Amino acid sequence: MNQPGALFTVSTVRKLAGSRSYSRGWSYHSDGRVEPVRERGPGLQATVRGTMPYAVRLWVDGGKPGWSCTCPAAEDGSFCKHCVAVALTLHPDATLLASESLVQAPESSPSPTPDHELPDFVGELPKDRLVEIVLQQATSDWRLRESLLAEARAVRGDVPDVESWRRHIDNALAPRDRYVSYREAGDWADGVDEVIDGLEELCDQGQPDAAAALAEYAHRRADEAVEYVDHSNGWMLDVSVRLFDLHHRACAQGRPDPPDLAARLVRLELDSDLEGFYRTAGAYAEMLGEAGLAAYRDCLEQRRTQVEGRRNEGGRRDGALGRIHEAMVGWAAATGDPDILIEVHGRERLHPAAVMEIADALVAADREDEALEWARRGLTENRGSYQYTAELREFLAGALRERGDSSGGVQLFWDGFSAAPSVTSYRRLLQQAGEDSGVEGGWAERCVEELQGRLAERADKADRRRRGFVDSNKDALLKILLYEGRIAEAWQAATEYGCGRQMWLTLARARERTHPLEAIGVYEPEVFAQIDRVKTPAYEQAVDLMDRIRRLSHTADVPERFTTLLHRVRTEHRFKRNLKKLLDDRGW
Repeated sequence: MNQPGALFTVSTVRKLAGSRSYSRGWSYHSDGRVEPVRERGPGLQATVRGTMPYAVRLWVDGGKPGWSCTCPAAEDGSFCKHCVAVALTLHPDATLLASESLVQAPESSPSPTPDHELPDFVGELPKDRLVEIVLQQATSDWRLRESLLAEARAVRGDVPDVESWRRHIDNALAPRDRYVSYREAGDWADGVDEVIDGLEELCDQGQPDAAAALAEYAHRRADEAVEYVDHSNGWMLDVSVRLFDLHHRACAQGRPDPPDLAARLVRLELDSDLEGFYRTAGAYAEMLGEAGLAAYRDCLEQRRTQVEGRRNEGGRRDGALGRIHEAMVGWAAATGDPDILIEVHGRERLHPAAVMEIADALVAADREDEALEWARRGLTENRGSYQYTAELREFLAGALRERGDSSGGVQLFWDGFSAAPSVTSYRRLLQQAGEDSGVEGGWAERCVEELQGRLAERADKADRRRRGFVDSNKDALLKILLYEGRIAEAWQAATEYGCGRQMWLTLARARERTHPLEAIGVYEPEVFAQIDRVKTPAYEQAVDLMDRIRRLSHTADVPERFTTLLHRVRTEHRFKRNLKKLLDDRGW
């Protein structure tokens, strides 16, 4: 077998990577971003921290060099700049001459070490040997090193090396020289999670105040990272929530000065686009106490005055007042006084969710009559947006039912259906009324008649402003009729009032066994619509639909309907090779 050193020389690395990648790899080496190499399986592995951590492996297989990297550039098997960086870091002369671990591993792996063997062996090691092992590992494992230092300083009563921790946070979170794409964001988040894991260990080792301060620093860095990291997969929210949980736990253990904590929490909540620190006063109420809550309110009022002053001077609206209001709601809820919560919510338009919060607070204070009045007020003031009042309606109907007024609850759900008709509001009304669906003369029939009446009334009107209203009623009617199994009536309604493409397909599928020709009439245009998308998956859907038409044509004893369709497809789309292949595979 060839010697490994002959495979990873400078000239070989240049040949594998190219001069441009080689120079970039060398910059990684000189910046010191390659973590110490370790043996892992049949080869060596190291982590390269560029835009984010990437795992690199180098090995020899059959006398030939092998490599892999988790970066996007190496997905096609390229010898990327991270592989170059590891090769150059292992030895100053950029060769791997002494790396016997790069030799291909034997096919049979050694049997796993028994669970008791390693603990027994370590337990018998001399103290000097244990110290040597720990210190050696600490040189390559930054979390172990920081953990040991934090524990040592806690014993002495000293604070951790905050600057060292900030460098670790910066390495994981600080802005880089390029955008972190969607494919890379997961690796980026893994690096951030590792830092947060380390901060959690710092908190558990008797350094909660330092952990809280560093969590705040990390959150500011995460807020900056929004500008250069693709967070469409929710990574930023996860990071923000983890930092909030860490900060809350650290503050609970460290018990910081309440007014100082209040000022810090206000900055975390108002000066960030992240959502982890939201209505923080409620979560930190016990730690803040009366003095802290008072300081928190004063900070919010000062912020409100500043923002309103800027607006009066012609400054643009930036959502700051909305964030201040939400923070103030959190403070009001933390006081436990419903009247304070009512006063704070009263500064803005009463959204159904705000009314629900007030009602819950009043119930908790044994003021149920007032809670019901607020619920009624919320339904009245939000009559135009009934879809957002479901929780209020449930609350009020339940309270009325407990007081023996079941008809009042049913009326609430009828009002809800009338304002926002749908299968969901229809079923909820029947549940509230205790009625099975389809009962002649009952609420079910009343719902259908109501929608039919609305559509008949506006059938001849071409007012575009009412089109959305008509469409919502039509959609609800068709879905309710289908839900009730009234297929013929649904088809008649769709024919009379019209409906969308997807609804026609649903109706055709429900009706094809009894009326195959009508179903074919719906399916045929869909075949050509799918073909016009000019994509292989769409071709497959079109051919599947043609097969359905073929079977229905035979069922209706009109096989020529399919042959005519097939001839048209082959004639009009004769140049679409992928489509022709699919048709040929069916033997058509």
